[in-house]
Amino acid sequence: MAGEGTTMVPVTISAAIINREALREGFGLRDDPGAEGTGAGHRVRRRADHFIKLTENGGERALHIGVGVAEAVALGLTQSGRELHRPMTYQFAASLLTGSGTGLREVRITRLTDGVFYAEAVLTNGAIVDARPSDAVNLAAITGAPVLVAAELLDLPTGPARDSNPEPAD
Repeated sequence: MAGEGTTMVPVTISAAIINREALREGFGLRDDPGAEGTGAGHRVRRRADHFIKLTENGGERALHIGVGVAEAVALGLTQSGRELHRPMTYQFAASLLTGSGTGLREVRITRLTDGVFYAEAVLTNGAIVDARPSDAVNLAAITGAPVLVAAELLDLPTGPARDSNPEPAD
């Protein structure tokens, strides 16, 4: 859970950035068997091929989170408004929440620890569920729930400097 003193900043899901060249080369997994990271987060990779960009509401700060191809494509489809014949994973998850009598109140991206981002999905029934940021943001995009980011994460370098963080030693 986010610490008591953590300032959370509302953000907009600005973009799903998909590296089309990486898609042609095999879904962006070259030399990166741990693309999804460990635990409930995403490993910060030296050369992530796909990103979710979150931009501070009314501000200039942004956070880029490296994600897998499936998560980036799912967000891109949601943002484009394309209707599919059958529900995809995130539409199904939203329907499960609704069917069980709850919903998504908000998403919180809370911290970066050992090169891994962590998030929480806060439900309307008060439950807080540990989540990968890409999954939580995709669910927020489907449901219209707000996304909040810990302020210190928005102060991280962006662009090439952000993408060149060293990977943890094996």
